Amino acid sequence: MTYVADLKMGPLKGSPVVINMSLGGSELDAVEKAALDYALEAGVLIVASAGNSGEAGMGYPGAYAPVVSVAATGWTGEWKPDAKGNPRTWWYAGDVAEKPGVVDETYIADFSSRELPGPDLDVAAPGAWVLGAYQVNQGQQAFYYLGGTSMAAPHVAGLVALMAEKDPGLTQTETETILESTAVALDAGCAAVRPGPGAAPAEVCWGENATGHGLVNAVDALAALD
Repeated sequence: MTYVADLKMGPLKGSPVVINMSLGGSELDAVEKAALDYALEAGVLIVASAGNSGEAGMGYPGAYAPVVSVAATGWTGEWKPDAKGNPRTWWYAGDVAEKPGVVDETYIADFSSRELPGPDLDVAAPGAWVLGAYQVNQGQQAFYYLGGTSMAAPHVAGLVALMAEKDPGLTQTETETILESTAVALDAGCAAVRPGPGAAPAEVCWGENATGHGLVNAVDALAALD
């Protein structure tokens, strides 16, 4: 963090710089806090995963109030059988219509850390069954489904980078305010979620302490900078 902050104050002065932190720990120690404050003071924009501890609460640095923290959502149609009733093993290849702003098929993953008194949970983003590159055997290209707030945070960090590209003077406070004010509200509730291809749906429930200000909305967040 201090290395990136030094770049921001030196060779990258005047350019937007974003840090994604898909990591966490149970406490905010003095060294970590000092590094965070140093980077934030330098104008670096910081996004972090909320943690994967469920009801046990958030981890740091995500739980540190100035940092944009991200919970993990999923899509209830992930493993829904296709029109012929066949189980989807690669659901992304299905013909799925875009539904901007619709949250009735969104759920909060059971592993996603909840907000307990003190820590600050900001927004939620896709983090369940996220497809990405994964090294199985050396020299062999492969892909793998991964779940975690570590997958959700980069979605938001990427959006923050787009926001900063549009407004290079964007501050951390402004970033958090825009993300929160444009997020699509997610109510507490339950959803039937298939835990894998061919599996029967199981109920997943979450409370208001799991959603932050809601599902991050890239279109509206960028429009807010106009």
